Amino acid sequence: MTTLRVRIFKQNHRFAAAHFTLYPDGAAERLHGHNYSLEATFDSTSASLDGGILAPFQVVKDSLRLVCEAWHERVLLPGLSKFVSITEAGDNYEVRLRTPLVNKFYSLPKEDVVILDIDNVSSENMAVLSLGEYLKRMPPALQAVVKQVTMTVSEGPGSEVSVQADVPPSPCVLPKQNGHQQ
Repeated sequence: MTTLRVRIFKQNHRFAAAHFTLYPDGAAERLHGHNYSLEATFDSTSASLDGGILAPFQVVKDSLRLVCEAWHERVLLPGLSKFVSITEAGDNYEVRLRTPLVNKFYSLPKEDVVILDIDNVSSENMAVLSLGEYLKRMPPALQAVVKQVTMTVSEGPGSEVSVQADVPPSPCVLPKQNGHQQ
């Protein structure tokens, strides 16, 4: 069986965001930013194609763009870290970063912050999280024909992480072709 691989990476599949990364020894990076980019790769079989097309590229691009827009020009915080406490204070979040080596405090406007369901804002966790966010938005028709998705997060030239997952079967029924159900 032949495997088809479709790779989508566009200029608008980028987001600029600030974060800090925590390290196992208790060290933490300073708050800093990256111009991240997302790339998605879809694997399917030639038997899955309808009319020689896996999916309209625009549908895939739109879903990736939505993931990027949610994080663009935001401070990304780890909502599950044992070293980070986040409390609301009016229009701000007060963020306390306490490790054995670091004790910092930030007050950030709520509208500028996204609290992520991860314990550390690392490239590895961002790749896993972005794949999960994409799979939530994946159009059912595409989900029906794609077998695996790989999401790559780059924080700049030469620094990227990829994660791959099998796509769960879609509950959608493919349209009839030549009178036969697919």
